[in-house]
Amino acid sequence: MWSSSLAILAFVLLSSFTAAAYTAIPSDILSELTPRLSPTAKILLPSSSLWPSASKRWNELSRPSYSAIIQVAEERDIAESVKYANQHQIPFFAFSQTHGSDYGLGRFHGIGISLSSLNRKIDLDKSGRWATIGGGMKSKDVLDYLWKRGKQTGTGGCGCVGAVSPALGGGHNWFQGQYGLMADQVLELRVVLADGEVVVVNDKKHKELFWGMRGAGHNFGIVSEMKYRVYDVKEPKWSIETFTFKSERLEEVYKYANKKLDGKGDPRLLMWGTWFLNPAVDAEKPVVQFQWIYNGPFSELKKLSKDTHDLKPDAYSSAEVDYPELSPSLGYAADQYACQTDGQGNRLLRGIDVDQYDVKSLRKWYDAFAATLMTEPAFQTSFCILEGYSTQAVQAVPDKSTAFALRGERLLFAPAIFWQKGNATLDEKAKKWSREMYLAASGSSKKKTYVNYAHGDEPVQALYGYEPWRLKKLKQLKKKYDPLGHFAFFNPVNPIGKRHGDI
Repeated sequence: MWSSSLAILAFVLLSSFTAAAYTAIPSDILSELTPRLSPTAKILLPSSSLWPSASKRWNELSRPSYSAIIQVAEERDIAESVKYANQHQIPFFAFSQTHGSDYGLGRFHGIGISLSSLNRKIDLDKSGRWATIGGGMKSKDVLDYLWKRGKQTGTGGCGCVGAVSPALGGGHNWFQGQYGLMADQVLELRVVLADGEVVVVNDKKHKELFWGMRGAGHNFGIVSEMKYRVYDVKEPKWSIETFTFKSERLEEVYKYANKKLDGKGDPRLLMWGTWFLNPAVDAEKPVVQFQWIYNGPFSELKKLSKDTHDLKPDAYSSAEVDYPELSPSLGYAADQYACQTDGQGNRLLRGIDVDQYDVKSLRKWYDAFAATLMTEPAFQTSFCILEGYSTQAVQAVPDKSTAFALRGERLLFAPAIFWQKGNATLDEKAKKWSREMYLAASGSSKKKTYVNYAHGDEPVQALYGYEPWRLKKLKQLKKKYDPLGHFAFFNPVNPIGKRHGDI
């Protein structure tokens, strides 16, 4: 058992790590740590010419504060970096593609461990049933590698995000109606623990940790490598139909959408939505866009969507593309606006998981979105996403088999506020606006939030489940694998005090 004295020590250490601006790095870090790393690993200090690009983030609002960044080249570099940080009592934080947006990241001061150089390791097994993916790979790179070999699998919908990290929080993906969550594809992980030990984690080794890594993995270690299921490409085509409406049609659209949420649909069919400014359709208010996304030829989708055309949209478009062009066709390519990492942008993202469209709540959310969007020019590139994934394969996996707690929810709402950094007044206005939309959107007092979209002020149960056994089990794992709370800056299971002002 973890003694009470150790518990007190852990609290004291973690409090000092998170509350104090602990940025002191030993002056001899280069001479001491460099010999312990592989030849191609790099230790960057703020004076380095590479520092701006190495420290740049997708979201500048809640950025970690680094005194040094170690660009690892091999797994042992991660382990040695962790051991060095522990030796000098310096907090450490690992990242790959820098898309984490939890507000708690802004509390971090210490050593950054960049996995981005682990982006060249991907190998398809001879069996063709799984691939080994390095911890720094991008989703698009995995997709492209597999596609050239006639394979596919679930990856993040945005091509710019990591291929591994989304799976640790569950991992929604275009294929989840057919294959399940990204977490459901994980066969094995190589994990660097909080003390620098490297362990293999699967359904036989560290079995309980394997449970926790699939849904709450960022609480327990740094993944250097993942063994991941892949599938034959049986249908290369994806089809999209986009129906755009003026905002007064909102209730009509989502009452129709609710009728389609019967759980008996085609697992290849996704229901998607976006609210944003489109003056070509409505010069005064954000439009309501409704989309069908289908893994199959357009001729088949047209049959499935026949009654959607009866709604008589204000604008309509369609497309048929091969899978690698799906995300670009929807605006989520690595070089498109939603993915841009230019070091100048603030982003405030939230997630609201629900089982159906509560039309009254949607109207409140829309009105809150439109009121600020139309009166503050600095926010006019913001948008709201209404993600509706097929869930047949997700819900076929036993609910208790992983730490992911939201298998029953079929919809994921995400207000996404974008603006330029450097204006504290706008920053506070964005936070207030985001909170207002979050409270309006769900229609329930018991909020549920996809951990990868969490802002940091949600109740911890909203992320990891309201069933008491879930948090109990996660905290037991935390006590065993990270008793001093080193992994505490991205939606932690054991937050210190409030989660930054609990909603």
